[in-house]
Amino acid sequence: MGRAGVPQAEAERVNKLRGLGRYTADERFARAASAIFVRSPHAHARIVSLDVTESARLPGVLRVLTASDCAGLHNFPVMDRIGNGLTIPFRPVLAGDLVRHPGEAVACVIAETQDEALDAAEAVLVEYDALPATIGLDDGTVLVHPNAAGNVALHHQAGDARAVRAAMAEAALVVETEIELPRLSPVTLEPRAAWARWDAETGIYTVRAPHQGVNEMRRDFAAVFGLPTDRFHVLSGDVGGGFGPRNIAYPEYVAVMLAARLTGRPVSWSGTRSESFLTDIQGRGVRMRGRLALDAAARFTALWMSYDADLGAYISPVAVFANINNPLQSLTGCYAIAAAHAEFRVIHTHAVPTGPYRGAGRPEMALLVERLVDIAAGRLGIDPFALRGRNAIPAEAFPWSLPSGARYDSGDFLRLMRTARQAADWDGFPVRQAAAGSGVRLGRGMGLFIEVSGGGGAPDEATLTLAAVDGAAALRIETVTASTGQSHARTFALVAAPRLGLAEAAVSLVASDPRTTLSGAGSYASRSTIAAGSAVAAAAEALSLRLRTAAALRANCAADELHLADECVRRADASPVCRIVDLLGEPLRETGRFAPANAFASGCHVAEVAIDAATGAVVLTRYVAVDDAGVTIDPRAVEAQIHGGIAQGVGEALGEEAVIDRASGQPCAASLMDYMLPRANDFPDHRVIECDTPSPFNPIGVKGIGEAGTTGALCAVASAVADALGGGDLPALPLTQERVWRAMLG
Repeated sequence: MGRAGVPQAEAERVNKLRGLGRYTADERFARAASAIFVRSPHAHARIVSLDVTESARLPGVLRVLTASDCAGLHNFPVMDRIGNGLTIPFRPVLAGDLVRHPGEAVACVIAETQDEALDAAEAVLVEYDALPATIGLDDGTVLVHPNAAGNVALHHQAGDARAVRAAMAEAALVVETEIELPRLSPVTLEPRAAWARWDAETGIYTVRAPHQGVNEMRRDFAAVFGLPTDRFHVLSGDVGGGFGPRNIAYPEYVAVMLAARLTGRPVSWSGTRSESFLTDIQGRGVRMRGRLALDAAARFTALWMSYDADLGAYISPVAVFANINNPLQSLTGCYAIAAAHAEFRVIHTHAVPTGPYRGAGRPEMALLVERLVDIAAGRLGIDPFALRGRNAIPAEAFPWSLPSGARYDSGDFLRLMRTARQAADWDGFPVRQAAAGSGVRLGRGMGLFIEVSGGGGAPDEATLTLAAVDGAAALRIETVTASTGQSHARTFALVAAPRLGLAEAAVSLVASDPRTTLSGAGSYASRSTIAAGSAVAAAAEALSLRLRTAAALRANCAADELHLADECVRRADASPVCRIVDLLGEPLRETGRFAPANAFASGCHVAEVAIDAATGAVVLTRYVAVDDAGVTIDPRAVEAQIHGGIAQGVGEALGEEAVIDRASGQPCAASLMDYMLPRANDFPDHRVIECDTPSPFNPIGVKGIGEAGTTGALCAVASAVADALGGGDLPALPLTQERVWRAMLG
């Protein structure tokens, strides 16, 4: 419960604004030593020698870890649910013979203070023999790993290739395009950090690091150390941004834990922003090709696509799964397309590994499909809304099965489009265009999209404890999903409180006990409200039944004749039977469970841009987001999630790129001086409108909304720039001022 009846979520927001948030670097373990990593300056090199003699002699140095100290460790786990044939290379905690990407750690210095560790790290002598590097998806001549021929870790196909070929042969029109989405750096507010201690008596590691879920971290640590998951106590706390890259354990975390065991001291590591740019899991790095077939009535009949993904030097735990499963979940977009076929290749390069980043395959797939539809509309001279409306899956056809095997739950795409068209004043664009003058090119674009949310592994559990506190009923919620800014406290309170007749301020969400045995997954894939929220609802319903059953004995009636409201158990006429707190002689506890299930959020976003014809500078002038998030639990949180997603989608469309030099493999955008991030003045006033259809796939009817803003913005903004440039294929992304200027030159 928050301060003096203030809801917990509001109290937490105030604390962060006052600088009272507690992040990993704010943690303090008594007698903690400091860790500093020695990192490779090369993309690919043989380690000729590594001498730590002088470093180990310096004042304050406790130990210098190298690959030999990690000899008993195992590989990081990789989720392989796609099929046979995935080649999984070993990822070392500290490289021993070869380095395979810039920034890969080769040694870890442990000293009494951070300054002493920094001095000692500079004294570590490493001789490298630099080797040619493979950078990008085109060059497979230099192998990253010898057992991955041509650097292809897996080739996968899905759908009906024969049906697609037949439909393409009979089509009245086939349009095609190619899109490459460069690597992106996550740039969380909080750089990575870790604190660890080891208890020699119990053999238990206690760890604090920024994460998106306790159980994912335990899974990774257990695999690497070869120990049961209960040997790892993962602390929770504030996390300064997740976006996917905080959902795994990194080699640095394992090194810090190993150092704590070997030195007998707690050990801390606070990574720098430069280290984050070098070693955080990056997003995208994808090249897609697509073809769309239409019949004489402008009906879509078939879709073919290929999808090549840059894995980097190693495979992060869910990189392959996210790059294949997620695009297949929305393979044909919002359209009734009978035949589809997809080909995937996941490819190693000498660069930092990639993995899920806000959207993780969803924005990529939506952009490809929507660009194909826009190109077809241009070729046929049909209004883009009209062509989409002709081919959209009708609302009454849900649930809808795709050629990929995915199954959409609900949606009303025509309503989304009608609402977006009107709200964005799409039909008033010609007037604005005429008034712009010759020095400005205006463009408008739209994105109609659907994306999977939810999922996970084991069922999610939530434990609710209802007790008397200071003469009133108070509810405590515990789950293992971790908030990285998604307002879990308020969302879960709004799920539970009405079911128990409580005020929001009477509900608190507590951090999971580090030893928790609750099942469930973390906060990723827009799954938290679907999975943990449904578990909270189940537990609240169970508590409600127990309260009503107890009160029914007093009221001499059946439990289903009673309801909970205003902190009382009430009859159908609203007269009170008793206060809820009167039934709480002992605390009541229930654990709700919900098996993983998908739900499909959708939306229609519209953007307008103005391009300076002389310089190529792009200004976003108008933005409307119309979204279907199922039953909306917390409208304020939904709008905030969409707004944040839009910012990341606009950044991806117009400027963000983790540039890597093709010749040397060196990152060229490894600081905030070089890596473009969108700013507040890059965004016009935007409108967010809800047009919801409840999901029948979970008991509270919700859909995930965390990725929708990114998916919609990437489509709408990229298409608006393409429209301003005359339609057709996009220039290379991101659509920087120089690239747009060159495109205008022809």
